Amino acid sequence: MITVERISDVCEHLKDIKAVIFDLDDTLYSEKEYVRSGFKAIANELTQVENAEEKLWIAFQSSKSAIDDVLSREGIFSEELKQKCLTVYRLHNPDIHLHKGCKELLEKLRFEGYKLGIITDGRPQGQRAKIEALGLYELVDHIIVTDELGGVEYRKPNKAAYVKMRELLDVAYEEMCYIGDNINKDFTAAKSLGIRSIWFKNTNGLYYYC
Repeated sequence: MITVERISDVCEHLKDIKAVIFDLDDTLYSEKEYVRSGFKAIANELTQVENAEEKLWIAFQSSKSAIDDVLSREGIFSEELKQKCLTVYRLHNPDIHLHKGCKELLEKLRFEGYKLGIITDGRPQGQRAKIEALGLYELVDHIIVTDELGGVEYRKPNKAAYVKMRELLDVAYEEMCYIGDNINKDFTAAKSLGIRSIWFKNTNGLYYYC
């Protein structure tokens, strides 16, 4: 498996490749930016909590369950309010941006004739909102949200999304390259199918442990 520390460096490793498939979260944009966006949306609802966004962020950075922690510390915790906050977080319109150079990379790859796709895990409505906010529908050929294939059991490392993407892009597995940040789950299926893998070593990502 090839490792890159900048997403733009993948171009150097695409010899004999016809289709480039990307993970979404922490590969094309910062998931921490999405978390912060969600906390801002919650804060707009929790008007009774002063500096709610910052308090949620501090709890998150301390590896706490942010909503539970803040609601408890403020003395307003209830299961109903917690679920309301979770719903706001999951359904908000995110204020997020592609990593620097990502749009240019996707445009360059498409111009050079590569077929492009995205395979991403997560709740469909939330993932689709991210995709829309990032303008990715116009930049790639096909997007698969794994839950839409039949539920959470289709999330990576399940092979189904990779098999489906190969069918959609009409290329051989050995002509595909998958790029992701989560070394614990992104590459298992790709490797088993003979798909080339590139690990984006995103040291600022939520799932960077190395």
